Amino acid sequence: MTPHRHLSRLPWTAVRAFEAAARLRSFKQAADELHVTPTAISHQIRNLETHLGVVLFERRHRSLALTPAGERLAEASAVAFGALETTLDDLVRRGAACGPGTLTISAVTSFALKWLAPRLPAFQSTRSDIELRLVASDVLVDFRTDASVDIAVRYGPGPYDESLHAEPLWPRGTVVPVCAPQLAAGADLADPATLAQQTLLRTVPPASWRSDGRGDADWLAWFAAAGATNAAIERATRTGPLFSNSQLAIEAAIAGHGIALVPAMLVQSDLASGRLVRAHPLALDDANRYWLLYRKSAADAARIHAFAQWLRSAAAQAVAATG
Repeated sequence: MTPHRHLSRLPWTAVRAFEAAARLRSFKQAADELHVTPTAISHQIRNLETHLGVVLFERRHRSLALTPAGERLAEASAVAFGALETTLDDLVRRGAACGPGTLTISAVTSFALKWLAPRLPAFQSTRSDIELRLVASDVLVDFRTDASVDIAVRYGPGPYDESLHAEPLWPRGTVVPVCAPQLAAGADLADPATLAQQTLLRTVPPASWRSDGRGDADWLAWFAAAGATNAAIERATRTGPLFSNSQLAIEAAIAGHGIALVPAMLVQSDLASGRLVRAHPLALDDANRYWLLYRKSAADAARIHAFAQWLRSAAAQAVAATG
């Protein structure tokens, strides 16, 4: 038996006429809604009745009544046309927000500025037909209500909503301490105790800023991995300036204001150019990852597929470059 064998032969114009007439209980009102004549509505419904081999309406002098078969079909058609209308409205809304040739990407600020934006020209050189719109934001995107965003890149442990395709851009990364060359030249930073005497730049989301005197969790974990834990180091991890994202901490480190502990992937170019150096060789496993997110329902959209493929390739190249 072939799937949908009845649907393949169904007179859809007649079904549309039936749905309107059943909902409005009037051939005339259905005709007005569909911009045809009442005679045309009556003709379409008779064709449908002939096709199905059942009577759908009891035609009375001044009213219409549905037969039991008509009631069943009316209920099913109301659900089907309602779902179709909802889907069409959603597609139109998304199309109006994004346009057929646009792609809107929301990425966490540090990743957008330090990693993604410098690489976008490479994508544009091969896909000039797609207009990219990059939004740098640390606010989570609600894909259920925000139709303007096609793809998001977020930094966190995961997992994400089941309606989303979510994949880490690269294997578990590391965070590394970095500083300006002149700062490293003036101190013996190989000794964690000496490193702790420098200004430690802390990256903490504003929602987690506290005044309870607790040390920075990332720096505490790094010093513990380095085998250096004492009261002086604990104090050092709670006295440095706070930055809302890694980008700000990186810029402060470049300016010589202290040592930043940041994702290694974000400082590849700064280390290569000499703007930054590793303050210490120890790299700490990062509990968070950068995630590529988009709606599963949009996975077959050509522009989303093209960008996701390019981003995976760019991420793989970045991993290879770290050696």
